[in-house]
Amino acid sequence: MSEPLIILGSSVRAAAKSAVAAGYTPWCVDKRGDKDLRAIAGATVRVVEPEHYPRAILHLIEDAPADAKVLLAGGLDGEVDLLKAIGFEHEFLNSPPEAIRKVRWPSALATIPKSKGLRRCKTVTTVSFLRRLWRLAFGAFGKTKYLLKPQNSYGGQGIRRWRPGEPIDATHYLQQHVTGMPISAVYHCDGWSSVLLGATEQLIGEPCFGASEFAYCGSIGPLQVSEATREVMSHLGVVLTQRFDLRGVFGIDMIMDFKGQLWPVEVNPRYTASVEIVEKITGTHALNPNDGSRKSKPPRSSIQGKAVVYAKLAGGAPDLYELFDEHEVADVPETGKALQKGAAICTVFAHGHSRDDCFNKLKVMATRVYNAMNNAEQ
Repeated sequence: MSEPLIILGSSVRAAAKSAVAAGYTPWCVDKRGDKDLRAIAGATVRVVEPEHYPRAILHLIEDAPADAKVLLAGGLDGEVDLLKAIGFEHEFLNSPPEAIRKVRWPSALATIPKSKGLRRCKTVTTVSFLRRLWRLAFGAFGKTKYLLKPQNSYGGQGIRRWRPGEPIDATHYLQQHVTGMPISAVYHCDGWSSVLLGATEQLIGEPCFGASEFAYCGSIGPLQVSEATREVMSHLGVVLTQRFDLRGVFGIDMIMDFKGQLWPVEVNPRYTASVEIVEKITGTHALNPNDGSRKSKPPRSSIQGKAVVYAKLAGGAPDLYELFDEHEVADVPETGKALQKGAAICTVFAHGHSRDDCFNKLKVMATRVYNAMNNAEQ
């Protein structure tokens, strides 16, 4: 009998499938309870209503296996008190709550040592008296452009451009806005050593998927980088692992600027959205990458991609299994489920011979979803 694993997050389908591939039996709590999550053989699924998320998680996992470890997916990085309460009863498969708190602090990335090919974004958590004087004299904090980011956000939700003079409250901070390609590197670590499993291009704010300006809406990989860049990525993973005692699978979101330099913008000490594509392109099970007996064969196609399709207007979810084969769509809601504008409808998958080929296929698939929603409303 396989070992049970508690998986928590706003949407846990990808992590649950990864857990099954790595030899676990998933016991899941999320906000969606999608068809394909419930269809996973042996999986237990509990759903938290959005208005009670994440508080109700602590009550729901009282029924979980007492000896099961916990794996985090997205949406709980900032809920440190909740994670600590869970930690009284269960061990974490990924980083412990204190490590999550430290590495998610806005200034955490400012502590990494400088090295060739690696840059550090400026961050501002409070506006001091001297900074206020500077702003009165020059109208801004120098020429640097900033993003206003919620401290507890995930997936780019709630991020927007900062307007000079706008106050910063205790729940937000400023981070330097860097222009370039958004990417994500995926690692597996044990608190001391760290292995770079792969990297992907991130799709951010793409209007064709209904995403807001800075919202995550997909991954395409593998990302081809130079050996020097790969060394920078690997070194960064080791530094963060050792500095913050990170464990298990985690991701680092970065911007690759036009000179090829890497600007880390966020560390996600959990199962991230990009992990799913890294697993597809490498055949590695990220939760247990050293278990060669369970390593699957990578697909023949050179490029793999996924896209999150967001609702452009409120409406009912279409029957997605009428539009796509099961391997082409995931995070499938019940047909007719009411969706608010901006809510994630589903995730679609495509493969191609180039990055643009893959992206265009994902774009066509999103259009099919929107057309189906429009037809249902008429």
